[in-house]
Amino acid sequence: MQAITALRLKAIVINILAGRTPLVSVQRFFRYQDLGNLFGEGVNWEDLNDDCLARALDKLASANPKKVVSSVILQALGIEGADITHIHGDTTSISVYGRYENEEDDGFIQLVYGHSKDRRPDLKQLKVGLGVNQDGLPVIGEALSGNKDDKTWNNEFISTLLSHFNKIELETIIYVADSSLITKTNLKKLEDKLFFISRFPSTFALEKDLIELSWKKDKWEHIGRVSDQKHAAEYKIQCFVRTIDNNPYKFVVVHSSKLDRRKTKSVEKRIDSLGKRLKKAVKALNKREFACEADAVKACSIFEKQHQNPFYSLDFEVVKITRPKKKGPGRPSKDYKPQMETVYKVKCGIGSINEAAKQKALEQASCFVLITNKLDKPGEEILREYKRQSAVETSFRFLKSPVFLDAIYLKKPKRIEALTYVMIIALLLYKIIEKRAREALEAEKSFVTAPGRIKIQKPTGNRILELLSPFQVAVINEGGKKYRVIPDIPNEESLDRILGLLGLTRDVYVVTRKSLLRLLE
Repeated sequence: MQAITALRLKAIVINILAGRTPLVSVQRFFRYQDLGNLFGEGVNWEDLNDDCLARALDKLASANPKKVVSSVILQALGIEGADITHIHGDTTSISVYGRYENEEDDGFIQLVYGHSKDRRPDLKQLKVGLGVNQDGLPVIGEALSGNKDDKTWNNEFISTLLSHFNKIELETIIYVADSSLITKTNLKKLEDKLFFISRFPSTFALEKDLIELSWKKDKWEHIGRVSDQKHAAEYKIQCFVRTIDNNPYKFVVVHSSKLDRRKTKSVEKRIDSLGKRLKKAVKALNKREFACEADAVKACSIFEKQHQNPFYSLDFEVVKITRPKKKGPGRPSKDYKPQMETVYKVKCGIGSINEAAKQKALEQASCFVLITNKLDKPGEEILREYKRQSAVETSFRFLKSPVFLDAIYLKKPKRIEALTYVMIIALLLYKIIEKRAREALEAEKSFVTAPGRIKIQKPTGNRILELLSPFQVAVINEGGKKYRVIPDIPNEESLDRILGLLGLTRDVYVVTRKSLLRLLE
């Protein structure tokens, strides 16, 4: 029975990689596939209906899917010789359709409303937490309840990492995460147990102080580009060592030329908005009247404190006004002499924009701060490793398929949890395909040619799968025996070439299993 469940789960994985059709359409997808090659003789496409696949997900959900998938991942990483000295962690949310009534304390994730990274607050969601290596291969993956916040997940993920590896392995690992990792609780938990690199959040006053100190010292180390992309940013850094709760940390203040361009409009918009609010407040102040000069002076002092800012200066002048006092109702008599009164008003003016303050704001907006407890690691390496955080983002893009999972609708939350772990297995295979192809091309100093004669040196997993998709297997019956052949397709990258990059041969298409496996209810 376990073999049958595994076969059905394999069918889902194959569909994710090759078809990405909704779960209810997987049976139709396999109607046109070589099932004898994929699963062994005796398996029919009718056996892969959505009810069978749903029951397979139920069985996986009941078998501790996190443990099952972790075991598969560790074995695969060992076979591939994957480098896991740097683990990049993050979470993403996946929206789901349907009401999904959660059972209390049923041991499965809760599909609830939460902070939606999909910008769909109207839908319930689950979250996925991933730790991947520099190539994007998942090292640890887990399905999470939809309201799990990133700070709490990071705290729990630290425990997962500490239990996942022995002490010797932990000494060689650096955990890389975004700013949600950095809380005083998490820092205390990390201390000398696990090395980390993270963005230092602005919720710490030290962040702003370090940026201001960097511009004051102006001792930047120019790094240049850390990416080979055409319009990649250029960076310069300054390093400092400071303590938090008596523990020393290394801080790297990073200036990005790309942030310069992106932040200019943001800063200008903020200054312009401030100017408009200030004009409105000044207009209201200038309309006020005061009975004595002291009250007017006090009002100026209060206004200045309330609207103090580095961009606009304020000039105040208290003016004494003597004028006829307003008469009551009715026509005045011929000998009426109006009484005089004295009032005081404020004349407040707004100075022009302080260009030096504006420049300082632009400089600070174009900087961010990194933190690590690995004090001997050079600042440039810290920056380069943090920028590889994009590895986990590309993995999320695979998981958040708009067809397969992004609008998922299954009957039970536990099935969605199980399907999430199946998706993580598919992600593992996808990234292995990508890693093998890229490493082979790098060793050859070569490239693959995509349709349109596009030369690609670092193909994505999708591109490799696209290059394999034109090749079809023809099954020939001759003398009572079946032969599988692959007709050559002219003017395309050869099948042997693509398979060779992956360390495979045509046997993966033409050889069938010797043992027969029939899906049984």
